[in-house]
Amino acid sequence: MPIVQIAPATREGMRLLISLFGLSETGKTYSALKLAAGIEPDPTKRGLLDTEGGERGRAYVDVIPGGYMYGSLTPPFTPERYQEALMDFVNAGVTTLVVDSISHAWFAEGGVLDMVEQANDKNDLAKWAKPKRRLAKLTNRWLSCGLHLILCARAKQPMIEEVVDGRKKYVPGPIVPVQEKSLRYDLTIMAHMLGDGRFSIAKEEGGKCPGALRPIFASGEKMDEEMGRRLIQWIGGQSAMTPEQRRLAMDAESIAGQGTGAFRDWWKGLTAPQRDLLRPSLDNYHSVAKAADDEAQRIRQAEAEKEKRGDLDDPFGAGPALPSGVKHVSATDSAPEPSPAITTLIETIESQENVKVIDRLLATVEVKATLAAATDDERRQVDVAVAAAKRGFGVVA
Repeated sequence: MPIVQIAPATREGMRLLISLFGLSETGKTYSALKLAAGIEPDPTKRGLLDTEGGERGRAYVDVIPGGYMYGSLTPPFTPERYQEALMDFVNAGVTTLVVDSISHAWFAEGGVLDMVEQANDKNDLAKWAKPKRRLAKLTNRWLSCGLHLILCARAKQPMIEEVVDGRKKYVPGPIVPVQEKSLRYDLTIMAHMLGDGRFSIAKEEGGKCPGALRPIFASGEKMDEEMGRRLIQWIGGQSAMTPEQRRLAMDAESIAGQGTGAFRDWWKGLTAPQRDLLRPSLDNYHSVAKAADDEAQRIRQAEAEKEKRGDLDDPFGAGPALPSGVKHVSATDSAPEPSPAITTLIETIESQENVKVIDRLLATVEVKATLAAATDDERRQVDVAVAAAKRGFGVVA
């Protein structure tokens, strides 16, 4: 049996992944709950995962007919704890979930920025690698959980450089969501909340919406239950999978990612009906498990080769002091702290959302003067920040 099940295309089984982003008090939570109420009419099957302080998500229970299931996620906001909370709602039988907000997985305690700050790696790119891989696993879980998801995100407004009255100045730029940039590619709909529940799906305002769904949101007025009802009708209604079946499918995918041995051991404990449910996807799980085995073997070989090389990786870093008292310095030794001007420049580069803005910033007289006065180490740190930012936009630096 092939790992991909090929059949005539239908919208049945499609999952809605919606993002509402905006500044404070723009109506994200209330709008998301109204949309969820339209998608899932049963109050016991729609929920809110609340990460905001004071459990503010409880405030809307009287204005959403029938209410909703509620759960609060407290710090640390690691990707793994988000995944555990998501599974709790799956186990509770929820089919449509509002997450308010996903931004905490990026900026708050335990989030990506926190992990980067605490990383011990010498290289800036290495500091970002592991946190982003952990966040990517959360994204994969959003996509594979089988729920309709409405993800609320905070927003920021970075400063950008523009020519005003013939002079270059920094002015407030577009409002952008506080989340991993690449998440946009996986979203069905992305709405920029403008205030009092009003919204925009226009691309120039950061929105996104397939052409077939644009008539549902054409008014640009406040979101309501009717919009949710039209969305679920468009994809042919709710899935017939039970919470137990959905959880079983998620477990199968997760355990397959641990390798063939782990999947075989887990399979032995399944009942005949459970095996029958998973059988159509068994070849795919086998392929996933084999890929996990191959990756584990690659890592073992790399570690064995590294151990075999021993000190040849760093022949001088731990060497004795020279007669003059100068110690050999390895390439992995940490660089000195940059000056305040360079630190500000790096932070400005990392906050930008556009490659052209970064290029214009580097071309200004002020920045050129700052770099001219910088040390070699400081200029290298700026180069690393620029390269990392451009890679984030899909540009090969």
